[in-house]
Amino acid sequence: MTRMRNLISTLFRVPLAAALLAIAACSGSTVVTLTAAPSSDPFVTYRVGLVSIQLKTSSGKPGLSLLPAETTVDFTKLLDLSEVLAAPTVPKGTYTSAVITLDYSAAQIIYDDGSLDGIALAPLASNGKALGLAVVTVSLDPGDPIRSVAKQAGRLALNFDLAASNAVDVGGNTVTVTPLITASIQPIDAKPTRIRGPLLGANSNFLATGIMPFESTTAGLGQLSITPSDTTTYEINGFASTGATGQAQMAALASSTLTTTFGTLTASDSAATADASTAASTSTATTTPATTSTITFNASQIFVDSTVQGVAVARVSGVVSGRSGNTLGIEDATLVQNSAGDTLVPGTTIVSIGANTLVTFFGQGVAEAISPQQISVGSVIEAFGTASNTSSGQVLLDASAGRVRLDFTSASGLVSAQGAGALTLNLTSLGGRAINAFDFTGSGAAPNQYGVSTGSLDLTNAVVGAPVIASGFANEFATAAPNFTASTLLDPTTIAAQLVVDWSAGTAAPFTTFDDSAIDLNVGNGSIGPRHQIQIGSQIVNLVGLASDPMITPNSSSSNVVFSIGHAGTSTVENFNTYSAFIAQLQSELNGITKAVRMTAVGQYTVSSFAFSATSITLFLNN
Repeated sequence: MTRMRNLISTLFRVPLAAALLAIAACSGSTVVTLTAAPSSDPFVTYRVGLVSIQLKTSSGKPGLSLLPAETTVDFTKLLDLSEVLAAPTVPKGTYTSAVITLDYSAAQIIYDDGSLDGIALAPLASNGKALGLAVVTVSLDPGDPIRSVAKQAGRLALNFDLAASNAVDVGGNTVTVTPLITASIQPIDAKPTRIRGPLLGANSNFLATGIMPFESTTAGLGQLSITPSDTTTYEINGFASTGATGQAQMAALASSTLTTTFGTLTASDSAATADASTAASTSTATTTPATTSTITFNASQIFVDSTVQGVAVARVSGVVSGRSGNTLGIEDATLVQNSAGDTLVPGTTIVSIGANTLVTFFGQGVAEAISPQQISVGSVIEAFGTASNTSSGQVLLDASAGRVRLDFTSASGLVSAQGAGALTLNLTSLGGRAINAFDFTGSGAAPNQYGVSTGSLDLTNAVVGAPVIASGFANEFATAAPNFTASTLLDPTTIAAQLVVDWSAGTAAPFTTFDDSAIDLNVGNGSIGPRHQIQIGSQIVNLVGLASDPMITPNSSSSNVVFSIGHAGTSTVENFNTYSAFIAQLQSELNGITKAVRMTAVGQYTVSSFAFSATSITLFLNN
């Protein structure tokens, strides 16, 4: 804490840009992010403890621990974004792996079976016993480790694969967990990135924050400079602004004010003159210019919800499952109050709103009056107000004099009709929840005839019968169709398809062939287990009985790729940034004795040609 106070003091005695550059020049640093890949077994929530992430050197020695304290992670919140966990200074060296420890002893895992509350699952280890700590060692691509040297800033991207890591037994209310986490120093997804932390300083050009991931109350390692633009939007305690106006408001805030920023991480290299003192200390002096690498966080939206940092205001977030008048119902909501982190509230949370409730849209940027009627069934909201409990323990939040922020939500279904700038969907999910959990009474919407306004979005491939995923906002409650306004639309050519297949007893021959050009997945293998499908939004392709084997090839046009081999017996994961390296290793390991037990892949699938273009492939082996 003394070091942090001294650092903050130093930052405010000198120009902010100069201070940050000086810090970056002292030694290497690494920005650590965490995301998740979805599962064909949908989860309402998947909350576990993230105990530690520790780097290991190329010699196998333990290195820097990247988390100052255990934090709780709901991996369902990471399906559409990446979270910055830390940006520490890393001692000089070469780091080839990380040891990640998860704590399932107090896990809250709820499976979405379409019912109102879902099914609570007990996590089990592979031996069938209750799972406590789960430790997994993830290795980076052997040719692309973390090399920490002065003036270099890199990144470590981690991805928890929910499909590969979990086998759900709905009948037994259990989930068998074998964590598979992919890792790379290259970006492995193109999702928006979120950083939460205390404000360290701001001026007209950029700001800097510490790092407190998720809803942690413990300061993380390092800090990050954030670069806004003229189009960056701000919401400060419910009041929206854009560009220079918002940046001036940020500069007026007190240091340590908690901020949440969404944007993108970008890496850049620049030539620098070799440092004379460094050259003199080496055995052979050189005048070759050094290279300085930096990581920049470009902000698209910045939020300050400082009122919830006090003891009098609480925040409830979740998907509105039903509305009656000014009463909203939220299932399995997340509650934040009394500066004590977040809590899952199973069952129904009641939120009361009124005519004086201030309503804003995520990233709106311009102050405008929005009617509370805008909150409808399927809206994803963050509500701020006064919390209380009923005698039965049910949470009530009074936001009638508070505010509600409408976050982006998704409407997923099959197209039943296409019009000019409009689609009608047979919905399968809203806001990531199965549609049966919603009560549309009084909303003006019907799930089997759900109207989506698409404006000028391309509908070429959104034909009748096709799966689509619309992202945007639900329209006003108690109004006729359209029921939803889409800002983006994914169709079969752009939806991330997910392949998952289990081999119940394991198989030594999961593929007909596999080489450095393609993997021919053998759908006639007699060991194929309960999961054997490709999911494309609301469309399910059953692998068993296909007329031809799916041919899986690497996506040559994507820079966000990772290929992984998991080992269930040793709790290790090997990661590769190139398909060729992955195949070479797999050919040496899948030797006729070792058995494959599970496979996942993410990419684009063409139903007519059985072609799967993958940006990620994971294969779990039994050894």
